[in-house]
Amino acid sequence: MNKETFVKCMQQIQNFYSQQEILSDAIEKISDGYCVFTIGNQLVDIILDLINKNLNIKDDLLLGWWLYEDVDKIIYDERRAISVKTLDELYNYIIQAYN
Repeated sequence: MNKETFVKCMQQIQNFYSQQEILSDAIEKISDGYCVFTIGNQLVDIILDLINKNLNIKDDLLLGWWLYEDVDKIIYDERRAISVKTLDELYNYIIQAYN
C-alpha cells in the first residue's frame, strides 16, 4: 500500500467517526439517554485489519491508538522519540519499523 492510499483510507476513517459523533449528538438532543452510534464500525475494523496486513504491521493496536487515543502522537523506541503526529509521519514510521 502506498502512502497516498494509506492517508486516504485513514482520513476517511477519521471522517466517518466525526460523522458518527455528529449523528450521536443529534440523537442525544432528541432522546433522554446517551447515544452510542456503532453502525459501520465492523467495516472500519475490517479496513484497519486490511491495512495492518498489507503494511505488515505487527502491532494490531497501533492504528487504533493513533485514531482514537487523545494523546501526543509520539512513539518511543529504545533510542529515541519518534513523532507520528501526521498521517505522513505515521506511514513513514510503519514502513521503517515493519517493512
